[in-house]
Amino acid sequence: MHHFSRRLRTAAVLGMASIALAGCSLISSGDAKRDESGKPTESSKADAFKVKLGDCIANPDSQEVMDVTIIPCDQSHDLEAYALTNMDASTFPGDTEVGTKAEEYCGAQFAPFVGLPFEESELDVTFLHPTSDSWKNGDREIVCLIGGAAGAATTGTLKGAAK
Repeated sequence: MHHFSRRLRTAAVLGMASIALAGCSLISSGDAKRDESGKPTESSKADAFKVKLGDCIANPDSQEVMDVTIIPCDQSHDLEAYALTNMDASTFPGDTEVGTKAEEYCGAQFAPFVGLPFEESELDVTFLHPTSDSWKNGDREIVCLIGGAAGAATTGTLKGAAK
């Protein structure tokens, strides 16, 4: 299960919210409907662990996330996966440490993607990250998600948006 909460923009701190992915689900909703190249073809519910780089999604409806709605990016959506990484710790480092690592990684990946430093951007960032439960099931992935200012929906990618 991933944990999800909106991040609040603060002047001094790179404050990002986190979403915890629920690894406790025995019933998987599977992957989104995709074409041969892997691009989503229509809005569909998918296991949150199936989010791929470049996928666009609707805001999760809770902080503990098992499923997400993956949406073709040319349709209105809330968030876009702009960077992915795996944590390399051998044991679960704790929620605080996971959140710090996710903030550092997603912050470092922001400017190369958007074309503007996070501090100068109006765009919002959040992330999916492992919890102690999902870690036990092999979850190590941090998924960085970018969205419109103040949670506004966007259409198309925010790559190179420079805003």
